[in-house]
Amino acid sequence: MISTALASTLIAGVASAETKVSAYIETTIGSGETPATSNPVNQGTTIGFEHGVTFSGSKELDNGMTLGTVIALEDAGAATAKQKGVTFTSGSTSFIVGNDINNIDDKQAVPAIANMIEDGNKGLGVTYNANKKTIHETNSMGVVHKTDYGTFGLNYSPKTGSTGFDDSNPANSAKTGSGLAIGFNGSLGVDGLGVVLSQTKRDGSGLDTQEQSMTVLGARYNFGNITVGAQNTQYDDTSGTGYSYAQGKSMDALSYGATVAVNDQISLGVQYAELDGDGITVNEEILSLTAGYNLGGATVTLQYHDAENVDGTSRNDGEAVELRIKQSF
Repeated sequence: MISTALASTLIAGVASAETKVSAYIETTIGSGETPATSNPVNQGTTIGFEHGVTFSGSKELDNGMTLGTVIALEDAGAATAKQKGVTFTSGSTSFIVGNDINNIDDKQAVPAIANMIEDGNKGLGVTYNANKKTIHETNSMGVVHKTDYGTFGLNYSPKTGSTGFDDSNPANSAKTGSGLAIGFNGSLGVDGLGVVLSQTKRDGSGLDTQEQSMTVLGARYNFGNITVGAQNTQYDDTSGTGYSYAQGKSMDALSYGATVAVNDQISLGVQYAELDGDGITVNEEILSLTAGYNLGGATVTLQYHDAENVDGTSRNDGEAVELRIKQSF
């Protein structure tokens, strides 16, 4: 009888929960060059696809809290799901255990219409990255608190190498190192303003003596149909194109840009990024130009990249262009 009652309660709980399903598919057609100091080789035109399905649910608990669950399958099956976890929310505060949910150290202040430079360079292989040491895509736990001025967050990853579903074995020596991130993003009560602040400390190899830090400072402002923004990421105890541990060394990733909404359908954007610091012989520079068209249910973007001194090598240049069609449903 007890088992039957328990089963009935679980079934009723599931039946009363709210469940949503969303999905997207991106189709890309583009061409890029392999950067070279002279006569870059064109990689040819390629067609690619990205897709994802997200299942999310929420349930009011007896103690007044709201339980939220999410699993996002991206370009693969459940074993490699990009986003997953649970959230317990009471009022303006949420406690999160998951992966790619508490992304307090992965906010972008620079406006973009399509991909950011580090995500959409179509084979150029640039080194620049605004969030290279983030821990939001590791299995972690943390707290997020929302206020009228913005959102404060803390995220802790006991093992930064732990990212999958089957990472419950603490003896797995390959999954070492820990990370802690704190951050803020919000308007500070000013209409049109957006501020991004965060710091992440992450062990380079599981040893406290090889800790690296990533400090992000950025801001954007919207006035009418124009948005401008700038962001700087400083990496301490870091050097070179692999962002490897190097005591006393540092690197800076700077980016700024603007977008303008020409009308309800057409938007234009520009972004510039630069990477310099220890282990970089000459500053890597990337310029991105984007045009977007909203079809109502689907978005088409055309993005051009011009990269110079890729990997910090002088005159190691290349160009890329990409047409992207994204539909969400």
